[in-house]
Amino acid sequence: MFIYMTTNLVTGKRYIGLCTRDDINYLGSGVLLKQAIKKYGKHNFKRIILEECNTFNTLGEREIYWIQKYNAVERDAFYNISYGG
Repeated sequence: MFIYMTTNLVTGKRYIGLCTRDDINYLGSGVLLKQAIKKYGKHNFKRIILEECNTFNTLGEREIYWIQKYNAVERDAFYNISYGG
């Protein structure tokens, strides 16, 4: 389980989310992110892991932390539309 940041390599816009499974192809499930992947293609996105977590509760808390750290909901530089958790 981990917190990740996916970046659109064309626009630079990013998305922060959580993943509970080990899937190297997973880029995120946000509505705006999915629209962008459809528009630009998966090959134009890169995901990095920000933090690994041991429990689901910690995972939710840390997702909120990272989204707030980057002010991702308020900034146009991100696809996030909620504070996570």
